[in-house]
Amino acid sequence: MSRGLGDVYKRQILSIVNTAVDMLILGIFWFVTSIPLVTIGASTTAVYYTVNKCIRNKKSYAYVEYWKAFKSNLKKSTLAFIAWLIPAAFLVADCMLMKQQLKAGTYLGMMYYFFLVLSGAVLAWAFYLFSYMARFECTVKEALKKSLFMMLANLGWSILLVAVFLFILFWCRDMLWLVVLFPGGFGCIKNYCLERVFKKYMTPEDIARELEVNRTYAS
Repeated sequence: MSRGLGDVYKRQILSIVNTAVDMLILGIFWFVTSIPLVTIGASTTAVYYTVNKCIRNKKSYAYVEYWKAFKSNLKKSTLAFIAWLIPAAFLVADCMLMKQQLKAGTYLGMMYYFFLVLSGAVLAWAFYLFSYMARFECTVKEALKKSLFMMLANLGWSILLVAVFLFILFWCRDMLWLVVLFPGGFGCIKNYCLERVFKKYMTPEDIARELEVNRTYAS
């Protein structure tokens, strides 16, 4: 009996170690492929795809799936990132301007909080957008529209993801060595939350097909 429990514990420890290594790999790859900046969308899409396939469903290897997903989604995810970046940049600029007004004590400065909320919504939109592109075949226009709808229709998950993202970000500020685990770690959290959202919009046949694929692989 004790030997059986020992084997279980060993498998659990090995699984934790493998997950940590995969998260480290994803973090390194994300930073390397995001160096041009404009490829951040493709890098983020690749992280979610790899988390869902390798960490969540134990298929293939992280370093193999990441590069495959990055290359296959490079064009569409980059276009989506540029489209997302336009309103994001305007909101950041508005926040900066209104913050100066707020410090000056003008009534206009109260708009800072309005733009801050909108900035949080746009950040949440990015979480949905690139995760959606990683999971479903779609055009850039479809991804932008459907991910925005999902973000607004699931505000509870959206607020939670923004809060967790900011919490980890501030945590990494004090422990910089954790930064390399940020993309993979947050990717796992996104996967846990957003797969529950995505399933609401999938047909029973799609869900059954995915379960069968995962069961076949596991066996």
